[in-house]
Amino acid sequence: MEDGIRSQLTATSRLTLLKERDASWNALKWRETRDIPVLQGDIIWELCGGIFAQSSLPPEGTLRLFRLPSQYRNIQASSWRVPLLKNSREFTIDPAQDLLVLVENPIVIEASDKTHSHIQIQVHLRSVTTGRVHPSVINVISFLNHNLDMRRTPRNEANPEVPMSLQISGDFLGILFISDPGRDNIAPELVVWNWKTGELVLIRSSCEIATFTFLTSRYLLVGTVMNGFTQVTEPRLLILDMSRPSTIKLTLTADYVCVFGFPSFDPVVSPVNIAIRPDPFPEWKLNIEAHIPFSIVHEQQLLLVTMWVELEERKKKVSYDLFVPANILLSCVTTLSRQNSNSRHMINWDTWGSTGTRFLKSPPHSHVWTGYVFGTKFGSLIKPPKTATGQRSQILQVWDFNQLSLKRAVALGFEREHTRFISDATLVRDEVLIEAVRTSLPYSVTTRTLPPSCSPEEPAFTDAMCCEDAILLVNQTNNQRRNLRVLVF
Repeated sequence: MEDGIRSQLTATSRLTLLKERDASWNALKWRETRDIPVLQGDIIWELCGGIFAQSSLPPEGTLRLFRLPSQYRNIQASSWRVPLLKNSREFTIDPAQDLLVLVENPIVIEASDKTHSHIQIQVHLRSVTTGRVHPSVINVISFLNHNLDMRRTPRNEANPEVPMSLQISGDFLGILFISDPGRDNIAPELVVWNWKTGELVLIRSSCEIATFTFLTSRYLLVGTVMNGFTQVTEPRLLILDMSRPSTIKLTLTADYVCVFGFPSFDPVVSPVNIAIRPDPFPEWKLNIEAHIPFSIVHEQQLLLVTMWVELEERKKKVSYDLFVPANILLSCVTTLSRQNSNSRHMINWDTWGSTGTRFLKSPPHSHVWTGYVFGTKFGSLIKPPKTATGQRSQILQVWDFNQLSLKRAVALGFEREHTRFISDATLVRDEVLIEAVRTSLPYSVTTRTLPPSCSPEEPAFTDAMCCEDAILLVNQTNNQRRNLRVLVF
């Protein structure tokens, strides 16, 4: 933990609150519950920095934001709205920097010869509290422009669909424009800017790029699930160096620091996708205006890498999760830099993955409500079989990969009710893997049965998400109405 900048509490008072908070999380004993109604139909949403933000699709012209409360950190619940652009397509937020990033609907700009058309995308930098141009850029640049090259213009498609993934880390804004090269005539493209200056830092284009995240203020982590040359399933994580900004568009493998290999999959398995989930991002800082007594320290950052593959004969998709602390990857990069090793270094799975990670068949978690990781914690809902009375209780689990806490608990012989400490190795044998995968990163699992529903009409929860001060449970009624139940710590 780190102390809040403007907290008026003494060190003794902060320590007392911290111990009480840790005890509540360790026992999964929340202090209160609140409900947040979720907009109906298609929505875009974000959970970041203790704020849940949502808007309808197509945007209704307003972004609705709800600040989650905290009993122990003296944060009051609040809600507000900010205006959106009429043609908004995507957004992300960084409440610590009061930053709202809005992306307009892509527009096709046809070339005169009809052969070199491009898709124009504008990115606006606003305040998350007011919706106005962000004060850090008001005298520099209020929006960013980017063009995606196309081989030909899609017929009757002035506003093409271009799925995208946005991330903010400190001064950096990264956007991955996701596409199917065969269908959309454009390759996936990853772009990073310094959003405060408008400087283009990095641009990579490749059919292999599937996901990314910021590892530090210098290094970018990119995930691939397919070998671009052989077209076979070959998950990898590549480290890119952002310390030398460049406006030149490169392929993914043209220049990288190193690549982390994964367990080998059977050649008959088809690659589907890969995703990296971290929260918060490495450059996350406390808002200096906030009177918060303490916050989580981000040296220990858990990355959850999910891989989906398909068995061609059965058309069956399966997924695997790799839980890996960010410092495991960074230690390898640091070692290479000390050795003055050349770039494009290959680090085999046996070198880095066996003891520093935990590889599992995916435990229950959503692929839509993706806020299931925060810090070193992972939240999951378990659905056991129905009882003899036909009722089905729901079990909440929180896995914690905080290695310092685990070592301290084991050394002192701590035992906690409803908590298991797992240090034995896991051996995953599966027909899609060439060899069994053995991993042994320790973690703890804390379990609590959720209280029964208040009424028979209340639906069961489907998914769990977590943040620094709360666990959020998603439910959906038969008429498709969604709701968030917030368990406040």
